[in-house]
Amino acid sequence: MRLKDKVAIITGGASGIGKAIAERFGREGATLVIADINDAAIEATVAELTAKGCRTIGETCNVAIREHTQELARSVVDKLGRIDILLNNAGISRYRPFAEATGEDWDAVLGVDLKGVFFCSQAVAPQMRLQNYGRIVNISSALGTGAAPHNTAGSPGGSAAYASAKAGVVQLTKTLARELGPHGITVNAIAPGTFLTPISSSNRTPEQLAEHLEYRKKTTVLGRLGTLDELVSCILFFASDESSYVTGHTMNVDGGRSDRI
Repeated sequence: MRLKDKVAIITGGASGIGKAIAERFGREGATLVIADINDAAIEATVAELTAKGCRTIGETCNVAIREHTQELARSVVDKLGRIDILLNNAGISRYRPFAEATGEDWDAVLGVDLKGVFFCSQAVAPQMRLQNYGRIVNISSALGTGAAPHNTAGSPGGSAAYASAKAGVVQLTKTLARELGPHGITVNAIAPGTFLTPISSSNRTPEQLAEHLEYRKKTTVLGRLGTLDELVSCILFFASDESSYVTGHTMNVDGGRSDRI
């Protein structure tokens, strides 16, 4: 078990990629903290994972609010005694053509997808420093590493806020790696390509989703979408001690995307 006796906080852990991460981390021996904004989903996920034999607790947290993230860290330390892994996975999207995007769209997306990563990392860092040990893994995106056509919102520029936030995550990862490295804390990021999750259909009709997925298959050199197992295996590498000499790195897990500028 690669995460035996480790305490892992997974933001956005009650659905999609976050839930898949939690399931795998649980099988690897981690004590799971499902941090999410959806109370009903937290309760269901905690019950499901507990039934599978995983030690799991739930914490309600809006990562865009600093006080929530500080309370999350305090609560986890009070209940479990330590924080070994932070998986910054919580994210939202609001795909709109650049010309139609509003300031509220921009603030909402960057508030969760970038500021949330900053707040959560800031919240757990003191405990990780005390331990002289920590693994922070941030979820960026292929859209944060290059400008690919994104016609879901009726415009190739329909992901301006999301792409900007995810690009910010890449640079924040490097900055935190430099600052926290002397304290035994590694900070790395994963930039996923296209995986079928609830966020995939959040702003799309079924017809748009089918078109989007078919297009994305054609943009990879492997000619297919990835599976969540393939993605989580890479995340697990950064969360485990197998990556103990890797920090400040962003790993593209995208099937060899070939459509970036």
